Amino acid sequence: MKYLDPYRMLAQKSLSEIVESKDWRRRSLSSIPSVIVIGGGISGIAAAHTLHNASFQVVLLESRDRLGGRIHTDYSLGCPVDMGASWLHGACNENPLAPLICRLGLTLYRTSGDDSVLYDHDLESCTLFDMDGHQVPQKMVVEVGETFKKILKETENVRIEHCDDMSVLQAISIVLDRHPELRQEGLANEVLQWYICRMEAWFAVDADMISLKSWDQASETSVTSQCYYLKFHYTSV
Repeated sequence: MKYLDPYRMLAQKSLSEIVESKDWRRRSLSSIPSVIVIGGGISGIAAAHTLHNASFQVVLLESRDRLGGRIHTDYSLGCPVDMGASWLHGACNENPLAPLICRLGLTLYRTSGDDSVLYDHDLESCTLFDMDGHQVPQKMVVEVGETFKKILKETENVRIEHCDDMSVLQAISIVLDRHPELRQEGLANEVLQWYICRMEAWFAVDADMISLKSWDQASETSVTSQCYYLKFHYTSV
């Protein structure tokens, strides 16, 4: 009579079940779509999060030694300082960050409008100094500011006339060639360059890289109607 060891039979059965379970899991994993997300900025992280929640296998690739992309808060001085993104442009549903910041309960400071923490910060309230440390007459700052508005208005005609895109700086050059009365000389030209620099600061790029066709498209919507500064830095987002 052949002796059957019940414990051995149980062990063999358990081992077989384990192997089948692993094979099933391997087959299941192989059937799950996999996605590689390139870039660990806010868009890449959001995409990876959404895909992961949808049961995708996700690998996020980032060449830097940190995540966040343009969102980077520096703590080297013992306090948070945003080195990249700082503002929320447009507290409305069209801006996907606005509802998120609202849900997180983050404190915002309004920086647009007459009663903002940066009253009239956009134009004539700024006090300018020349290269020698002398204050620029406030009247000149206002007058050159109005001239700059006229120049930008004329660039709209340049945009209509040209099918191909060009830089804002190139369009300004065309306008000044057509309307020499808008040219500025000496100190007034330095003030004009300051206005152009302010424009560059808003877009974080030189004027020769700003698209003439699309630089002001946001002004046609409500997205940028209100500007806010995050009190507790963008890393919180």
